[in-house]
Amino acid sequence: MNKRLVLCVVGVAALSVATYALAENWKPSPGEAKTFYDEDYMRVDAKSGMVLVRIAEGKPNGPYRNWPASKGPIIMFALDCAADKWIDLGMDFAGDMGLSKGWRSGEKIDDARAAAGSAGKLACEARDSLPKVDLP
Repeated sequence: MNKRLVLCVVGVAALSVATYALAENWKPSPGEAKTFYDEDYMRVDAKSGMVLVRIAEGKPNGPYRNWPASKGPIIMFALDCAADKWIDLGMDFAGDMGLSKGWRSGEKIDDARAAAGSAGKLACEARDSLPKVDLP
């Protein structure tokens, strides 16, 4: 087989894996007119059991680079559903924000479902079916 063809096939496969990791699927939060959650971002931290969620107000128009700053930031949460507490993971304006070091030890605040709205409630209800991942 031609070496260029092999490299091309491997390159396309690697690109598709990288693109999948950045996938976003913005859905309307149930009962909230202007709030959306990223269904693809919801996952359970294997170490802590907390559910990670990101929400935003505006319109679900895809990748961060297309989310106008005028629509507000994308807000990231870690939800401790069993204790009904949450950790504020920050606001993302550019789409390149990852989890900070030591994020699990952040201050847990009461009333997780109120903080993340109906998307948080949905995430906690779906916790058992969400992907469990080893996060940094």
